[in-house]
Amino acid sequence: MIDIQEKEKCSGCHACLSVCPKNCITMMADAEGFLYPHVNEEACLRCGKCTVVCPILNAKLSTEAKKPKAYAAINRQEQVRRTSSSGGVFFALAIVTIQKGGVVFGACIDDNRQVVHTFIENEADIGKLMGSKYVQSTVGQTYLQAKQFLSMGREVLFVGTPCQIGGLRAFLGKEYPNLCCVDIVCHGVPSPKVWDKYVRYQEKKYGAVAQRISFRDKCTGWRAYSMKMEFSNGEIYQKLHEDDAYMRLFLSDVCLRPSCHDCHFKGLNRNSDITLADCWGAERVLNQEDDDKGISLILIHSDKGMRAFAEIEKDCDKQEVDIDKAIRENPSAIKSTVPHKKRISFFAEIEKISLSKATKKYAPYQRSMKENLAKLLKKIGVWKLIKK
Repeated sequence: MIDIQEKEKCSGCHACLSVCPKNCITMMADAEGFLYPHVNEEACLRCGKCTVVCPILNAKLSTEAKKPKAYAAINRQEQVRRTSSSGGVFFALAIVTIQKGGVVFGACIDDNRQVVHTFIENEADIGKLMGSKYVQSTVGQTYLQAKQFLSMGREVLFVGTPCQIGGLRAFLGKEYPNLCCVDIVCHGVPSPKVWDKYVRYQEKKYGAVAQRISFRDKCTGWRAYSMKMEFSNGEIYQKLHEDDAYMRLFLSDVCLRPSCHDCHFKGLNRNSDITLADCWGAERVLNQEDDDKGISLILIHSDKGMRAFAEIEKDCDKQEVDIDKAIRENPSAIKSTVPHKKRISFFAEIEKISLSKATKKYAPYQRSMKENLAKLLKKIGVWKLIKK
C-alpha cells in the first residue's frame, strides 16, 4: 500500500486515491495543511495499484531531446485579455473545446473560498476557471470524471499544475486521442491552511463573506498585479502583490509544499501537450515594448498540442519566440524553488501568531534604495518638492 515516508516525494496529486479499487484511500491534511494519502488497512486488498500509479515513486524520465516550440500570444478580445492572468489563451482553448461538445477541467474557488478542481460544459462557466489561483487545489474525483467523459468519446481539456497532469496521465495509463492536457509554469503551491487563515482574517476585518477573489487583478497592471477581494457587503480590498500579506508569504517560498522544492515535473519536456505561462520580459523575448495588459507564453510538446493551438489562431495573435530567451525570463519552468531557511519555524508558529506578524517576521518587505530614499525624503518634507 502507499506509505509516504518522505513528504517531498508526494505532490498530493490524488492518483493513488483515484486508482484504488476499494476506495480505501483518503487524502488527509497534515499539520501544515497539505493533503497526503492515508490507507484504511482493514479494507485494503494489498493489490499495489496505489504504489504503481504514483508518478513520483515511479517516475518515467523523458527520452525526448527535442525542445518544444515556443510562442507568445494574446487574445484578440480585449475583455478576455483584461480578465485573464496573462494573455487569454486558456479562454480560447476552453471555447474551442466546449463548442465541440467537450468538457473543460480546471481549478475554481468554491463557496467556502477553497480552491478545488472541477469541470464545466458551458461557455458561460469558463470564467470560474480563469485566472491564477495561488493555492494547492484539491483534485477530488476529477481524474475519474475525466476518464468517464473520455470513454464516452467526448473531448476533454484538462488544465492543472505539472504534478496534477503527471498524476492524471499515470492514472489513465494510456493515451486518449480526445484528451488534451495543459499544465502551467508553476512557482510552487502554498498551503491551503495558510490560505484559509488569510481568508478568515480578511472576512473578519471586513465583516462579510468574500464573494469574488482575484489573485492577479490587472487594475494596477499586468506586471504590478494586485490581490483583490470583493465582499458581500460591497466592500473591496485591493493591494499590490508586494504589499499583500498572503502574496508576500507565497512569493517568499516560506509556505510551499515540500515536494515543490524538489519538483519531479519541471523541465522543457513534459507530460502535457501544452504549457501555459506569462511571457515575461517582452522587451527581450519579443524585441518590443509590451502594453502591460498581459502576454501568454505557450510551449507546445506534442502534435496534439500543436493541433489544439492551431484551432485558436482565429482568436489569438501569436508570434514564435526563442525558447531559451523565454525560459531565462521564466526560470520556474525548469528550476525548483529553494526552501525558505525558516520554513519549519513558520509552520510551527502560524497557529500562534497573527497573519500580519507572520508576514513581518518571515516575509518582510524588501525596499529598494530608491524607495528607502523616498521614505526618508517624505519624513523630512521635501519629497513633494522633488516630485514637482
